[in-house]
Amino acid sequence: MNADPFALAIVAGVAFLVGFTKGGFGGLGGLLTPILAIIMLPAEATGVLLPMLIFGDWFAVYTYRGEWDMRVFWSMLPAAAVGSVIGTWLLTAVSPNALRLILAGFIMLLVAYKFASDRLQSWRYVPAPWHGPVVGGLAGLFSGLFNNGGPPFNAFLLLQKLKPRQFIATSAIFFAVLNLVKIPFFFFAGILNWALMRDLVWALLLVPLGIFAARRVVLRLDPQRFEGVIIALLFLSSAILIWQTL
Repeated sequence: MNADPFALAIVAGVAFLVGFTKGGFGGLGGLLTPILAIIMLPAEATGVLLPMLIFGDWFAVYTYRGEWDMRVFWSMLPAAAVGSVIGTWLLTAVSPNALRLILAGFIMLLVAYKFASDRLQSWRYVPAPWHGPVVGGLAGLFSGLFNNGGPPFNAFLLLQKLKPRQFIATSAIFFAVLNLVKIPFFFFAGILNWALMRDLVWALLLVPLGIFAARRVVLRLDPQRFEGVIIALLFLSSAILIWQTL
């Protein structure tokens, strides 16, 4: 990879997008693993992405420190930890081609979630004690598989009617802790490629750059146009994964 300019450009772009995601453009999260899976195996891509996400997580935690809803956090975290273990096991037990197809299907679910999430806040929601653990388990499962547990987690938070900064803060602390929980399981499963991550440590410097850029752009970009671009890119990445499999 050190001698492949295309692969290095992909890694640099993903690191920048991690920062962009943590800086306020959460919709980009679904692109990260599929983009990396273009140049490496899906399981390897998931392992390489984890340190970048952790690095970006704690920038977000510092920015929104003390504003999170710990009631929501604790209702979801234990089940999310269990779900992440199951997701990690699936990541190592399923063939790379099957994972690419699963990932392509998951991307389509992300697009469906995007259209559904616009309607969630208008629903009349009646909370129940089991909702948090179930959604937490799903978020952990997809986080363990693809480093992207955002859709079920965000859908649940939309129903909680949290204020915007509290919403972002709760998401930041939840995934910051969950990603740390995943480290020993990723290590035990052999998903973390230490030699490769050492070679790519320079990419971490692009994460705060992406956060800074997101803060500048978020106030200027038309939200509908941005969402259209993201949806188009999600479809493209899904098509690439299917093409790689076939």
